[in-house]
Amino acid sequence: MTTTLHPPLTMPSLRGSFGDWIYYSCLMSVSDVATRVDYAAEIHPSKELSALIQRSLEGDRAKRIADYLRNTDERFFNSLVLATYDGSPEWYDVGNLSSSKNAAILKEMTDGAVDTIGLLRLTGDERIFALDGQHRLAGMKLAISQGQDVGDELVSVILVGHSLDTAGSRRTRRLFTTLNKTAIPVKKKDIIALDEDDVMAITARRMVEQDAAFRHPKIAVISGEAMPSTNTESLITISALYDLLKLLFLHKDGVRSDYSLRFNRPDDDALDEYHAYATAIFNALGRTFPPVASLMRAKSPATVVRQNRTADGGHILFRAIGLDIFVRTAIAISARDGVTLPVAIGRLSVLPTQLSDVPFRGTIWNPSRRTVDAKHKALARRLVFHLLRLPMSPRQRQTLEGDYRVALGHQRDDAKIKLPAPLVQ
Repeated sequence: MTTTLHPPLTMPSLRGSFGDWIYYSCLMSVSDVATRVDYAAEIHPSKELSALIQRSLEGDRAKRIADYLRNTDERFFNSLVLATYDGSPEWYDVGNLSSSKNAAILKEMTDGAVDTIGLLRLTGDERIFALDGQHRLAGMKLAISQGQDVGDELVSVILVGHSLDTAGSRRTRRLFTTLNKTAIPVKKKDIIALDEDDVMAITARRMVEQDAAFRHPKIAVISGEAMPSTNTESLITISALYDLLKLLFLHKDGVRSDYSLRFNRPDDDALDEYHAYATAIFNALGRTFPPVASLMRAKSPATVVRQNRTADGGHILFRAIGLDIFVRTAIAISARDGVTLPVAIGRLSVLPTQLSDVPFRGTIWNPSRRTVDAKHKALARRLVFHLLRLPMSPRQRQTLEGDYRVALGHQRDDAKIKLPAPLVQ
C-alpha cells in the first residue's frame, strides 16, 4: 500500500491562462502552505546551492516575518507563486450555475469566464515548491513550528505545473528569475506617503501636516529626494526628513536595525513619543543655531532660506548633507558622554556653520563650482569628529590628514596642509 505525502486537499480556485502558462489561483491555509510547500530546490542542479539558499531563507528575515504574523492584526500577504509536480491534481469546474437565483448576473459573464470557476483537488502526492514568496514561506513555516495561531488563516496562492525534464526545469527557472528580477521595491516617496507601519513615514507625515514649524514649504513635500536648485523656501525635502528621523529613532531606541521601526507599527501613545522626540530635536537645533529657529517660526520661509542657502554656500544646516553630519555628530557625543541628544546638540555650537569655512570648503563644498560635493561627506564627518575630539577607528584617524590633503587637491604627503586644530580640549 502506497502512503501519500499528505491528505487530499480541495481548494476553491480560478483557472486561467497567461502566455503559455496555465495557472490556478487558489486559497490555501497557512498550515497547508507550511507543511506542503518546499523551497525552490528542484530547479537548481546543485544541491549545495539549494542548501545555501535554504539556510539564507531560514535566517533573520524568516524570523521577522514570523514576528509580523504574530504581532500584526492587519497582516496580509500577496499571492505566492507555487510550482507542482508528481501527483494528479484534478480540476472540477462548477456546473449548473444557471439554476442560481443570480442567473441574471451570471448571464453577464462570458462562457469562458464561467468555465474558470471551480475546485482544484490535490491528491496529496504532489510535490510543491515556491517560485515567488520563498521568504514568506519560510516565515509561515517558522510561525507554525512556533505554535502560532495562524494555521487556519487563508492565503492566496497561484499554482503552475512543473516538469522534471531538462526543458521543464529550464522553463521553470526562467519563470523563477522573471518573477524575482522584475519585482520592484517600493519607492521611498510611496512609503512616506502611504505606509501605516513605518514610524518614520508616520512621523514625517504628521510633522508636515500638523506642525506649523515643519508644514510645507518649510519641509518640501516633493517626489524627488534631492532639493531642486530652484527651491528657495524649504529647509530640506520630506525624503531627507525621513532619513534624519531614522537616525534619531535608531538612537532613541538604542538599536542598530530599522526593521521594527519600518514594519511594526507601535500604539498611538508610542507614536506620540516618537513625534515629540523628533520635534524636541529640531527645537534643540533651533536653540543652538538661530537660523533654524527663524525658519521654524517664519511666516515667510523664503526670506530665511534665501539668507542661509546662497550661491557662496551659506549655512550648513540648510543643506541635507549638513543636517546629516551634525545629527550624527550629536549622536556620537550623546553616546560618548551619556547625555541626552538635545544636550549633545548644544555642544555643537562651537562648530563652524558656513559651507565656505574650514573644514567644509573643499570637501563637501566646491567653491569654484558653487556646489555641494557629496562624495566627501564621510570625510567631512571625520573632520568634525576630529574638531570635537570624538572617537574614530585607528585607520580613520591615521588616514584623515592624507585624505583631507587629497580632497583639497594636494598630494597625500604634502606637509604644508595641516588638519584644522581641534575646537575642544
